[in-house]
This record gives sequence, C-alpha cells and structure tokens, in this order.
Amino acid sequence: MVQPEADEAGRRVYLDIEFGYVYGTCRAVMMPIEIGAVVHRPQDDSVRYLGEQFRYDVDVEIWKKVTDECGRTAGVATTVANMGRGEYGMHYDHSYRIPGGGMPAARATARNAFADLRLFMESIVSAGDVPAIVVFAASMEKRAFRAAGFSLDGCMLVDLQREIRRHFRMKQVLSLDRLARLIDFSADDSTVTSTHFRYPVPQECRHLLAAHRGMGDAVRTFLLAREFRERLPHLEARIRPLMETCESDGEEGGCRTGSAGSAADGTAGT
Repeated sequence: MVQPEADEAGRRVYLDIEFGYVYGTCRAVMMPIEIGAVVHRPQDDSVRYLGEQFRYDVDVEIWKKVTDECGRTAGVATTVANMGRGEYGMHYDHSYRIPGGGMPAARATARNAFADLRLFMESIVSAGDVPAIVVFAASMEKRAFRAAGFSLDGCMLVDLQREIRRHFRMKQVLSLDRLARLIDFSADDSTVTSTHFRYPVPQECRHLLAAHRGMGDAVRTFLLAREFRERLPHLEARIRPLMETCESDGEEGGCRTGSAGSAADGTAGT
C-alpha cells in the first residue's frame, strides 16, 4: 500500500513539481517553475494546500500533454512562458537558440529556482512529523531534490505510480490523467472530489487546480492515493478491465511504457 500503518501518527505530504526548460538551450537547462503540495493529517482528516511559483524573468518551454476525452495521450503542445513577467502562451520556435552569452545566465537562474525549491521543501519537513512524501512518478522529483541540495532526512519518498504498477503487476504504467478519470476526480468552485472522498478548497487555491499545474496534480495524487489505500476493491474493479486493453493496445489504450519523466507528461519533464 501507499503508506505503512506506522505512518498514521504523522502528516502526509502529496507533492507535484512542474518543470520548464530554459528556452533556446536545447533542453540543456531545466528548472522548477511551480510546486504544489497537499498536507494531510489522518488524525482529524484535515488538509492544507501549499504552493509556490518560481517567478524569474526568463523564457521557459512549457510542454503540455494533449489528451482525448478518455485521458489518452493525443499529442504534445509546446508554448513559451515567462513567469517573472506573467507572460504565457507565447509562440515556440524549435529552431531558436539562446544568444551566446545567455547560457551562463540561464544556468544561474536555474540554480536560484532550485534554491527556492529547497527552501519550500525544508519548510514542509522542518517540523519532523512527515514520515513520507508521496509523488506520482518520482524520477523528476529525485533529480530536482539532488539539484536543489534537499535531503529527505529520514522521510520516505513514495512513488504512487510505481506502487500501483507493482500491486496490479502491470507491464505498463497508467498515466495520472487516466487514473484520475478512473477515480471520478472533479474540481469545482469549492471542492475537490473522487469516488469516495471530498475536500473543501480555499478560494485562493481554486484557480490552481487544473491538470498539469503543481497544485492540480498534487490534489489528484492525494485523492488517488486515498482511493488506492482505502478503497482498493472498487479501484481494482475499474483498473482491471483497462489493463486488458493496455496489454493489447499499449500506448493507444491509455498506458505508457516506462516511468514518467518525458516532456509529454505535462510541463516539461513532469
């Protein structure tokens, strides 16, 4: 399961980090651009929503997965954004290269963003009562924590995608988009819900709940983990038929070969 029973005494953190490649670096310079976290206290079933955007005046490539109505990957849309200036949806030119002197500045900006990430993470675990941090596909988070110089310091990093794959003995992994549909995930003006769970969302967070946003994917990961850990028979009844399709159709059936970490998963590299 996602967490052992010994973890009941502490808070659980469900986390998602969104990344971007500095525009024109041929994907040589990556930086975090947004993070979202859901902090859950099992003792009283309360939640807190934490998030931060790393706003620097640098153009970054945003790679967004395009899905069909069933959550299957239909393609990737790439745009350019500048978080510092609040500019989004700018045209992406694959042939553009950053000017010769721009690479050192790009790397310096990325280091600053990773330093911000470290401070955010340290603020979450500083109380010492977080036995585990749960993410969906851990490869990029591991890479980011190394780049940020952040130590888990006794916290367990749980890869929910891997846990689900292991439990169901899947040959392929299911995407978060696909699994969110299987748990009937929805978000409206005041709540986020899955098949068996419902939580209020403060007004200041509601605009951050879209898929492939840091907060949006953290919330989806949180509710998916609850369904997997506490309502497994129901989730299994939804997943088993899909697995049969995946085994025969592969990617076209809504599964993906390998773990998350390609640009097609959302914002670059998530």
